[in-house]
Amino acid sequence: MTTALHHIGDQPISRCVAVAAWAALSACGGTAPAAPARPQSAAPIPVSNTRPAPTRATALEAFTGGRTRAVWIRDLGDGTDILGFGDAVVVMGLDSDDGLGERPIVERPGTYAKPLFTPRGDRVIYGDRRDDSVQLVAWDGGPPERLTDGFPLATWVDPITDIEWVYVGTDARGTDPESYGAVHRHQIDRPNERELVWDKRAVSGDSFQLSRDGRLAGALARWPDAGVLELPNGEWRPLGDGCWTSLAGDDSGLFWYFDGQHRNLTIVDTDTGADPGDEPRWTVNINSAPGIDGFEVYHPRWSNHARFLTMTGPYTVGGGGNKIRGGGEGVEIHIGRFAPDHRSIDGWIQVTHNSAADFYPDVWIDPGVEVPAPDARPAASASASPAVASRIVVEARVTLEVPLPTPRDIAPYRNGLLVLEYEVLEVIEGQYDESTLLAAHWVIRDAATLDTAGRPADTVHRMTLEPYATHSELEGERLVMDSDRFDLPLFYDLDPGS
Repeated sequence: MTTALHHIGDQPISRCVAVAAWAALSACGGTAPAAPARPQSAAPIPVSNTRPAPTRATALEAFTGGRTRAVWIRDLGDGTDILGFGDAVVVMGLDSDDGLGERPIVERPGTYAKPLFTPRGDRVIYGDRRDDSVQLVAWDGGPPERLTDGFPLATWVDPITDIEWVYVGTDARGTDPESYGAVHRHQIDRPNERELVWDKRAVSGDSFQLSRDGRLAGALARWPDAGVLELPNGEWRPLGDGCWTSLAGDDSGLFWYFDGQHRNLTIVDTDTGADPGDEPRWTVNINSAPGIDGFEVYHPRWSNHARFLTMTGPYTVGGGGNKIRGGGEGVEIHIGRFAPDHRSIDGWIQVTHNSAADFYPDVWIDPGVEVPAPDARPAASASASPAVASRIVVEARVTLEVPLPTPRDIAPYRNGLLVLEYEVLEVIEGQYDESTLLAAHWVIRDAATLDTAGRPADTVHRMTLEPYATHSELEGERLVMDSDRFDLPLFYDLDPGS
């Protein structure tokens, strides 16, 4: 299906003066740092606003079908604080209806993480890592209100009582990424009213989302075990290995987990009644959005509307095996629109346009919107899907010198593959018509670099290759790729010693 290209605007937004930040990483991105000393309160730092031309808001609402809001964190430091562990983070927002453009919701820099809309979209909940608290702030700004201790996992509205709740993780386990041994829910307007909903196994703080009826949650419990759990304190149902899980906010039972390439979602239909392990599942690529150019993306999350997701990218700066670690001022917030069957993305729109580093988004869309049909215009910068070849045996030469990732580079992953670009010298078995190919081979196993990991430039290798996408057992493993040849099919080297 053709992917539609949309823009909110073309002019970059000037960036405010940078201040020092503490870099942080998590699953699918790298290790989180040791907690820094508690920062002292800082005076608000001016954050440049962009008052967009009316066409930006018009384009956004034309894409989603109605009023749309986005919230995220912005690193005012060196642009690497992807998860809000440092003290130079502000909470930003954008409303398609107010004409204010990108503006601060919480402008006093702090150690903020995971901003979430309340179900009605009129308030924002976020975590303050400085004092391990859950904070609430009005969409229009004003002083934040401390709700409770812990880390915010999700928000939900009871469809019967209309009471809004926040689900909070407590009993931090000190894992990488951080996981929480207990989940309580608190009434947002009466936060002392709380209920235990889960304490059977620890869940990741980044990846918890509820169905409309509140009986099902998508989660990592804990990384890399992705699945759904029945609330309260019911059955845990493992569905795969990955990260950044998400559950559609309707009652469709659609669940996803993010792969080790940081490029694809595996979507599982959990509501078909199929036997465990036989649930229908499929892969949806999300790094072919215009402006991403095939690079890694991060922070994927379903919006409150099941036809829309958000993510950040592109990640082009980092090295050593994990570009997520580098963050970068070119990282922007994007919204994707699923096709009605959720088997593809039928359009993308870039929400932010600036020279700052934007991370960890959530998106709220008016629940009553009529989702527009996809634009038939081709997406000029979207990556084409390369043709998939069958098993081949080739002799090929490494074309470029690529640094080996280290176990530390890929942590918390313990296994990693490296993609190299090869010049095809001879096709010994099978058929392959291109002169160049991409192939992934094992470089790290059980947190140790393999003796066979190194493949210097100009060395020649005989390889038995199969399409990488046919090996579902690799979907949760870290894949390091530094090539820009996204037009080529990706193969997996079957040599067990590779």
